[in-house]
Amino acid sequence: MEELSATFTSRMNTYEEELKNVTSNEATHKTIASLSRDFTEFKCLIWKTMSALKMQVELLTVGLDRHEMSSRRRVLLLHGLPEQKDEDHVSRAVAVLTEEMKLPSVSAGDIASCHRLGVDGSRTRPLLIRFQSHSLRSEVWRSKTALKGTGLVFSEFLTKPRHDAFVAARKHFGVKECWTSEGKILILLPDKSRRKIESPAELQQLIAQFPMPAAATNKPALSINKTPTGKRPRKQAKQ
Repeated sequence: MEELSATFTSRMNTYEEELKNVTSNEATHKTIASLSRDFTEFKCLIWKTMSALKMQVELLTVGLDRHEMSSRRRVLLLHGLPEQKDEDHVSRAVAVLTEEMKLPSVSAGDIASCHRLGVDGSRTRPLLIRFQSHSLRSEVWRSKTALKGTGLVFSEFLTKPRHDAFVAARKHFGVKECWTSEGKILILLPDKSRRKIESPAELQQLIAQFPMPAAATNKPALSINKTPTGKRPRKQAKQ
C-alpha cells in the first residue's frame, strides 16, 4: 500500500506539472480546464479508495496478529540453556522448572510440546515450551525471577510485529521502562503513567507524544586537545 501510494503521488505530480506547462490559447483552454477538473475529481476518488483499503489492511493485520498471539498464550521461551547432542527437550525443561525455579510439582505431563526454536547454528537457540494449561504457564512466568544469576531467562513468544515494537520501545524509552505481559507490551512513560500497546503503530503514536530528549540523541563531542595518552599536549615555546 505504501509503494502504491508513493507511485500514485509521483505520477499525479508529474501530470499536474504537465497541465501547468500546456500553452493556454483560446482553442485549448476549455479542453484543458475540463481535463483539469476531471483530474482533480479522479485524484480525490483515488485517495479515498486508497485510504479505505489501507484501513482495511491494517484492521486485518491487527486481527491476524491477535489471533496468532492467542495461539501462543501457553508458550514461553527459555533462553541461555546450552544445547546438547540428542538432548531430551522435555526432560531438560522439567529439570530447569523443578531444580532452578523450585516448582517441584511440575512433571513431563504438564508440557504439551518442547523443542528448540530456529535453525541449528553457532548460537544457542531458545527452548520453546508449550504448557498443557495457561495457569501453569502463568505460574512459571511469575516465578521467572528465581532464575536471576543463572544465565537463564524466560521470555514470551511474541509475534514479529510485537517483537519489533518491543525492541523499538526499549530503545526509545529504556530497557527498564518496557516489559511484556500476556503478549502485550507495557511501557512506563516519562510522565509516570503506564500504557499497554500491541502494535508498532501504537508505539509510533507514543514516540510522537514523548520524543527522545535531544541530549540522548547527540553523542558527546570528542576532545581534540588531548593526545592518545589522555594528556594535553605541551605548548611550544615561542621562537
